[in-house]
Parts: sequence; structure tokens; C-alpha cells
Amino acid sequence: MINQSCFDIKVIVNELSVLVNSRIEKFYNTSEGELLIKGYSAVKGKYTLRALRGECIHLSEFKREVADTPSGFTMLMRKYMNNSMILEIFQPFFERIVIIKIKRGEEEFNVIIELFNKGNIIICDKTLKIIGCLKTIKLGDKILKNGDAYDFSKPVFLESFLDKLEFKRIIKSSNLESIVKTIAIQLGVGGRYAEEVCFNAGIEYSKEPGMMENEEIEKLFKSFSSTYMNVKHYKNIAPCVYLKDNEVINFSPFDFNSVMDSEKKVFESFNQACDFYYSNAQMGVNKDENRGVFDSRIIQLKKRLTQQEEYLTELENESAKLLGIGKLIFENNVVINNILSKIKNAKNSRTWEEILKVIDAEKNNGIYEASIIKKITPETGELLIEINGTEFNADINDESFKLANSFFEKSKKLKGKIQGTLVSAGQTRLMIEELTEKGIKESTKIIKDLRPEKKWFEKFRWLRTINGFLLVCGKDAAQNEIVIRKISEPNDLIFHASVAGSPFGVLKDGLKAEEIDKIQAANFILCFSRAWRESIMSDVFSVTREQISKTAPSGEYVSHGSFVINGHKDFYKGISMELAIGIEENKVIAGDIELIKSKCEKYCILKPGGISPGKIAKRLMELFDIKDLNSEDFLAFIPGDCLIELP
Repeated sequence: MINQSCFDIKVIVNELSVLVNSRIEKFYNTSEGELLIKGYSAVKGKYTLRALRGECIHLSEFKREVADTPSGFTMLMRKYMNNSMILEIFQPFFERIVIIKIKRGEEEFNVIIELFNKGNIIICDKTLKIIGCLKTIKLGDKILKNGDAYDFSKPVFLESFLDKLEFKRIIKSSNLESIVKTIAIQLGVGGRYAEEVCFNAGIEYSKEPGMMENEEIEKLFKSFSSTYMNVKHYKNIAPCVYLKDNEVINFSPFDFNSVMDSEKKVFESFNQACDFYYSNAQMGVNKDENRGVFDSRIIQLKKRLTQQEEYLTELENESAKLLGIGKLIFENNVVINNILSKIKNAKNSRTWEEILKVIDAEKNNGIYEASIIKKITPETGELLIEINGTEFNADINDESFKLANSFFEKSKKLKGKIQGTLVSAGQTRLMIEELTEKGIKESTKIIKDLRPEKKWFEKFRWLRTINGFLLVCGKDAAQNEIVIRKISEPNDLIFHASVAGSPFGVLKDGLKAEEIDKIQAANFILCFSRAWRESIMSDVFSVTREQISKTAPSGEYVSHGSFVINGHKDFYKGISMELAIGIEENKVIAGDIELIKSKCEKYCILKPGGISPGKIAKRLMELFDIKDLNSEDFLAFIPGDCLIELP
């Protein structure tokens, strides 16, 4: 990615003046080391100011995933400057530094964002004494600490360069090998602007500074001054981003004549241009990383599938072996019973030493029953028997039919494990196929288009029925109160399961709803009631708003989140305890199977079971492979411990 130059920052800061007097709501950081300042401006409305130390600063309309746990530095910024006001944003000395003056109450702070070298972010008080910094500040051998005064480095770009004689002196005295490097480094404007200045002056980039003619220096000075004046006074600004083969390659606050053979995309503001460039460039930087993540995921899934298939083979072989032993014992039950009963009876009157001698003698005489006894363990009374090349253990207290059944039962249990492993292997195989088909998805990138603001009902549990009726349910007692008291209206229907521990749900305009809409609402209510958690069947009923009150019979009490229901109830019986879950327009939705099937190309079915919601949410994220949704999006629609079933 290209770092912003001092000229870029000047234009950016000019546009950021709209944030003066805006309110900072909160500070965030990403795992990539970005600082995000979210706030509200009377001019712009809600905004996000993004700063990546050492690279760029700009307003952003792209969503970036914030770190799950804020860094210590971010927490420090929150401590001092949450709910504060921006007084001023400026660039000192035309340097690659932005200072944001902030006021909270009677206190004032300075946030200094360094965009040179590897960059830094420093919090200072009103007098520029350091309160904290993102990384240690070194000045030669000295390390600045909290309480020290922030020290501005000597400016690289000086407005004295606009003096023609000074400009000429710098060019002539340069010991750099090319004029473009001289302008970029010694005048401090960076390579992009140096190339544009040379191009507009008609000077070869590689020309040696010492070989420049006075006329050529005049042309350079004129070109340099024109560029400077446009930047300083925000004149002729026409922000652009340049693309080649659909990849961003450059950006500028006005059309660069030096950038050729590329597609140009024009923006209303330079902040928008920088946002587009850096967001897409960051996506490009992460493509290789995403490819690595993609390949690693495929390898991981294939390894899992191999392990599942190997385990499946082991289970099938062992199950078949146990079944075969059971059949063998069953077919030879008379012989086996004779062996066990003879040894058991002999044990009552003889020692093991005597019994073993008798068995050896019978083997020598060709007695079949003795010949199939391969080993006896006196300590445990256990025999190793071999029939037709198959060995199995038996206790002298066993009976052949019971022994055969024990092997049949073991085989049956393994068959249950085989079925579960087949399902798991099938899911893994499906995930590999889908991931291979899609390759690296856009959703694996760390930057996405801004997700739409949540609608009012999304802080509750909610459902859109097949005919578009909205069901809003409380997640807890407090939300039940809100749903009934503030959301329900005379035309609505109120739903509740016939068990304690059920949410109240309001079907908006429910009096106009068809029977299918009511059944879908009833299914949703039942699944999020105690009936799911305890795997018990229950009915669901609906009433009107007028039938609900907080007035309890004399001597009784109505708890928070509960209500008294009067009059006739419409019951919905035989409601299925199944909940389908899918993705519609990048949102998690849930409902009965037919409803979700009609809305989602891909969905899963949840049934009461023994796996915790957290593990189910992670599994669903794997199955749907949607990286811009998190586990919280899924958890809101998981009723409790359950199992996943693929349709």
C-alpha cells in the first residue's frame, strides 16, 4: 500500500474540518492495529474516522471487524476521551502528523497521530505532556515517558521551498542520483507527487539534479508551486483512484497526468477516495493470507475427513467382528455351555492345577471341547476359546446365550456410532465441496461493506411469517414487559406456550393474519420456551391485547415479565419441536422448516439435544461459512442445547 504524503494529509485534514464540534462516542481498535474513532457530527451524522499509524488517516464507510478485546491503549483512550468533543483537527508544519484536539468536561487532550516511518499514536494533555502512547517514543538514546513533553521533529517540508532561490539551491546541491528522488526526499513530498511535478514540467525522472539547466529548474519550480497551491488552498480538487485489472494502484486529490494506462474512478471527496483505495488495497494485501487461510482450512477439513473415514472403517470392522462372534457362539451354544459348566463344576472339587492337567490330557486324546480352549486364566476364571479361527473370551460363570447377546449388544452400540460418524463425515465432505467451489470468498476478507443498521425489532427475537407478518418475542422477563406494554397494540395477537418459562410474542396485525402465519408464530414461541429445554410437549395459545393485564386476583402476585390472561384462548396443538435456521440477506433467521426453506437456499434443522448453544453456533458458522457474521448472530436464534440435522 502507498503511504499518505504530507500533501495528501493536508487535503484530508481540510475535509476533516466538518468534524469540528462533533461528539466522539467511542474508540475501537482492530486486530490489524487500526484506530477507529466513532462519533456523531451535526453535519455528517454518524461517522468512523480511521487511522493506521505510519500509513493513513481518513473517514471510512467500510466495516472493519473490531478486536474482541480492546487493547490497553484503546482502553486508555476510552478512559480519558469517550463522550468527548472535537475542538480542532490540524496538520502541524505540513508534516505527516495529524493532531486532534479533544475536550471532555473541563479537560482538554491532544491525540497525535504520526504517519511517518512506522508511525505512532500519542495521547497528550492540553500542554502536550504525554499521558500514554501506542509504542515507545525514542529520541536518539533518550526514551520519552509519561509526563515528558512531546517533541516535534524538525519538519521535512518547509514553505521556504517556495522561494525560487532556495528551490534552486536544493536541486543543484543534491547528491541523490535523480531529480525525482531529490523532490521526493529532500522536499519531503513523496514519490507520487515528485513524479507528477516532473511529468508536468516535462523533465525526465532519472535526470541528475546537478545536470539541470536553469530553464528546467524554472519549469520544475512552477510545477511544484502549482501543486503546492492546489493542496494548501484546496483548489481544483477532483479526487481519483486509479485501477488496473480491477486492482487499485494509486490515488490522488486531483487528476495525476503522470498516471497512465489505468482506469480512473472519481470521488466527491478525498476522504472517500482514500477510503476506497486503502480498503481495497488492504483486501489485496490479505488475498495471499486469505489463500493461506483457505488452503489451511481445506487441509484441516480433509484431515478431519480422513480421520472420520478411518474411524468409520474401524467401527465397521469391529462391529462386524463382534456380530460374527455372537453368531458363532449362538451356533455352538451346546459345546460352549458344556465347556463352561464342566469347568465350573470341576472348580468346586478340584484345584486349577488339576483342571488344567485334565484339559491337557483331553487335548492329547483328541477331545474337541478341550481342543478349542486356548488359554485359561485361573486368577479371573476367564477362558480364551477359538472356533474356526475366531477367538473370544468367556467367563466360567457365563451362559452361551447370554454371552452371545453381550456380543450382539456391543455390535449394536457400535452401529449407532457408525451412523453418527457417517453423518459427521457427510457434513465434512459437504463443507469441502462447498469451500472448493467458492474458493476464496469476499466474506473472508477483513473489510466489508458497512452492514445495514439494525432495525428496532432485531434487539428482540423476531420472525417474519410466510405472509410477512412480524412476530416480536421477549428474550427475558424485562423484554417480555417491553413487548407487552410498549410494542403490543389492539390489532395484534399475543402468543404464549402452555408452560411456565415461555416468552411472550406479539404478532403485529395478528388479527388479520392467516392460519399458517399463526402456526408459524406458535412454532417459534414453543421452540424458545421451557418445552425445548426439558424436551416436553406443549400447546401454544394466542389472545388479544385486551385480554392481558397485570392485575392479579386478590392475595396473589404477578412477577416481573408475567401477566394475567383473561377470557377465551385459541390453542395450537401438535406443534413441531423443530426449528430451521438459515441466512437471508446476510442476516440469521429462524422459523419452521417450510418457512425457512422458502426463504433460504441453505439451511439447517435444530432439534432438542445435548450439545451446548455455543458449540452449535460455532458449528453453524462452519456449515454456513459466513465470516461477516459472528457467533452472537447465531446464538440469538438457538433455543438451548440441541442437535443439528442437515435437510
